[in-house]
Amino acid sequence: MAVEEQFSLTIPDTAAAKMLTVGDLHSFLVTELKRLQRPDFNEEHIFERLREIICAQLGVKPAAVVPSARFVADLGAD
Repeated sequence: MAVEEQFSLTIPDTAAAKMLTVGDLHSFLVTELKRLQRPDFNEEHIFERLREIICAQLGVKPAAVVPSARFVADLGAD
């Protein structure tokens, strides 16, 4: 997964299954990177990089990638 590669971490399948929105994924990343003591990423940087990845992977416009956007219903992920 591009997100895992970008942030050099693993998202467990059980956690991924619970992530319905961009905000869910962003919150997971922020929490996990803090837990791993990775100060090289701040919340804004994480969201902007996440937006770039989602746009590239799903072919959506940046304006569509907001915290409340649902991956399947709003962004067309399958």
